[in-house]
Amino acid sequence: MAYDDKTHRHDHQVKTRLNDEAFEKLKVAARSVSKQHSVLSREIIESALDYWEQYGELPFGLEKRA
Repeated sequence: MAYDDKTHRHDHQVKTRLNDEAFEKLKVAARSVSKQHSVLSREIIESALDYWEQYGELPFGLEKRA
């Protein structure tokens, strides 16, 4: 069973809400900063939330996206 494979489960947890293109971009970005893609995605989310707390709005125009 694929879910017995820890790597597959880990990738699946990150990829669940991303399309294939976004997931590939995340993996490339993570490699460029020598991090695991799950770590980078968590850090991006945490940074966006910190920005929101500090400035009262989300970065990158996220509030305007539909």
